[in-house]
Amino acid sequence: MTAEQRAAQLVPVVAAAQRVAGVIAARGRGDANGTRTLMASFSDEQELAGGALLVAELSLGLLRQATGQTLDECVGELCLEMERALDGT
Repeated sequence: MTAEQRAAQLVPVVAAAQRVAGVIAARGRGDANGTRTLMASFSDEQELAGGALLVAELSLGLLRQATGQTLDECVGELCLEMERALDGT
């Protein structure tokens, strides 16, 4: 696969990831209408999942760079935060 072919395959994933980031931003500022509009822009669950996976991977990579932790350590902390969210703590 050439670099151009790979880039062409990534274009829709990056576009979906940008919309996922928009959903996160809209939720963060309490914009329910913006959140609904962006969520409705995904053609299917696979598009949403692909975009969300790319956002997660890039975000964890940025956290790893900023903290100097390993990716596994960052993922471990993320999992703890999700568990705390379930507990309400």
